[in-house]
Amino acid sequence: MEKVTNLSKVCKEFFFEKADDLAIVTGFIKRKRKITGSSFIRTLVLGNIADGHCSIDGMCQLLGEDCIDITKQGLDFRFTKSAVEFMQAMYKESLSLFKTKLQLNCQILEQFSSVKLLDSTHINLPNNMEDLYKGCGASYKNRKNTTKSALKLQVVFDYLNQMFERLDITEGIRADQGYKNHLEDIEVNDLLIADGYFVPGCFKQISELGAYFISRYKADTNIYDTETDARLDVLELLKHQSFLVRDVLLGKQVKLPVRIICYKLTDEQSAKRRRKANLLAKSHGYTSSERNQKLLQWSIFITNIPEKKVRAEHIYMIYRSRWQIELLFKLHKSHMKIDIIKGKKNIHRVLCELYAKLCAMLMFQGISSCVELKTDAEFSPTKALLELQKRARELFLALSKRIGILKDFLGKLVSDWSKFCLKDKYRKKRVSSLSS
Repeated sequence: MEKVTNLSKVCKEFFFEKADDLAIVTGFIKRKRKITGSSFIRTLVLGNIADGHCSIDGMCQLLGEDCIDITKQGLDFRFTKSAVEFMQAMYKESLSLFKTKLQLNCQILEQFSSVKLLDSTHINLPNNMEDLYKGCGASYKNRKNTTKSALKLQVVFDYLNQMFERLDITEGIRADQGYKNHLEDIEVNDLLIADGYFVPGCFKQISELGAYFISRYKADTNIYDTETDARLDVLELLKHQSFLVRDVLLGKQVKLPVRIICYKLTDEQSAKRRRKANLLAKSHGYTSSERNQKLLQWSIFITNIPEKKVRAEHIYMIYRSRWQIELLFKLHKSHMKIDIIKGKKNIHRVLCELYAKLCAMLMFQGISSCVELKTDAEFSPTKALLELQKRARELFLALSKRIGILKDFLGKLVSDWSKFCLKDKYRKKRVSSLSS
């Protein structure tokens, strides 16, 4: 109950004190108006929780619940550059205010301080935003990509402590390998799991901080023998093998000591990989090499975690927890529509809506951290989000009232989640880092 009490205070602070203060600081509110910073942020965040396609009409109805009578044109007029600055400032506040830990019971991971999952998701924007966020993408056969504007949402999710650490917005055209902001948050004994961010220099920085990483091996990266410093050929090492573990030096310049761990895939898995690789190669106008085709028969990882800390056989199982961030993207894309922006012509409305949806994601995670479960129960974020969407209007009204009413609402909500928003026990059992 203490968590719910603290969350109620955080929500009140965020949606009222912080909102009204930042509305003045950013210039969104310059004089007394119908709409305040508080009413604006509550309408956008709760409106987008209730309906990922929240319209101007829907927002006006919510404002009517707050005794604010405004026309669609009047509300649309409020989406300005200063409104974007206000929403951006509120988003930054939400990153820290809703950062609440919920420790997982996970034996194989509990030896780390945190397990950071790093990944990005693509969000298409209206073409008139090309100057702000330039997009790119492969054009597959019969699926031409005509999007000129897009952004990437770079996300760091602490899987062990179940909280978002970073949500950064970058241009859609920027490669994931160029993103390095996550390095600012890495501390001693943290574990980073990522795919597509293969930079030996970054791995070296992580090692020097006393932290750990697991990443897929990038096929064109040089590896060397730890004793002779001779360059090694991965395919030569894999001949007549089905599983390989070896200490090597990674990178021509860095020469970072790592373990390379190789798992042979089944014929079916290899064929699926080849089809995907050939389709991507064709879309970019080149042919996948014979060497690359052979390497597609393997899952190859590099890590600096010592054998005495985690055995090689468990590295792939730990790496699979990276899919949890994919499930988070799927959850918020499917139900909160973070990848579909309602505003089209007004770029300020588009950005306001985007920041509102990010705040909604963080708020949902903050409420989820208050749920207390029995030992054999597993929380279902999908069921919880669907329930929150049904009760978004109630939450909007509870926020406007005294803190005791808000506390009662949140207490009842998380209590219901702990009973009715659980994963079904009859699901097919699968290997999981949580069961180790």
